Amino acid sequence: METKLKVYQMNLEGEIDAAKMAEVDRVIGQLVKGEMYGLILNFEAVEHVHFTILSTLVDEKKRLQSFGGDLRLAGLSDYIKNIFRTTGMLEEFQVFDSPLQAARSFGVAKPATNLPLGL
Repeated sequence: METKLKVYQMNLEGEIDAAKMAEVDRVIGQLVKGEMYGLILNFEAVEHVHFTILSTLVDEKKRLQSFGGDLRLAGLSDYIKNIFRTTGMLEEFQVFDSPLQAARSFGVAKPATNLPLGL
């Protein structure tokens, strides 16, 4: 019997730097305690991503996958996609136009919960 993932959405906003990435790391650490999770990072309100944090984001995706979960990205503007592409990190992720499309890729109609940054 296949276990269904619990899918959560984290809405990011503004500038994603090392401090905000530390918050994402902390939330992922909480999610992997006990159950398998799918996490959607919603970039719809993100203005800039520091390229230096992208390798950390890949590491967090691998950490979730090691616990049977996964990390998907949604709502990336062309500008943000270009930052991922330029650093060679875009192909590391499944990227969707909207969080609902990302949720459907996990086999659920919508995320169970919206996680605020700083949970």
